Amino acid sequence: MIVGSRIEFDIEHYPRIRAWDSEVGHDRYLYLHRLVAYAHGEIDDLWTDLEVHHVDHDRWNNQPENLEAREPEPHADYHLNGGELA
Repeated sequence: MIVGSRIEFDIEHYPRIRAWDSEVGHDRYLYLHRLVAYAHGEIDDLWTDLEVHHVDHDRWNNQPENLEAREPEPHADYHLNGGELA
């Protein structure tokens, strides 16, 4: 049964789609920037642990050239260091 909207656009969050994941038996969020990165070969698995970084820091700019895959720890360090790669 579908309850509520499956597509969410909220100024405070990344655009996302609620999708059923049969492997875990419940809905999961699938983020638009991850879909674009997957479609353009930046990531090879939608559920990978890699994070998809917005180069210009604009979560609404999901152009393929603005997205790059990063390992979680260096990506977090980048944002904690004010945008400087460690």
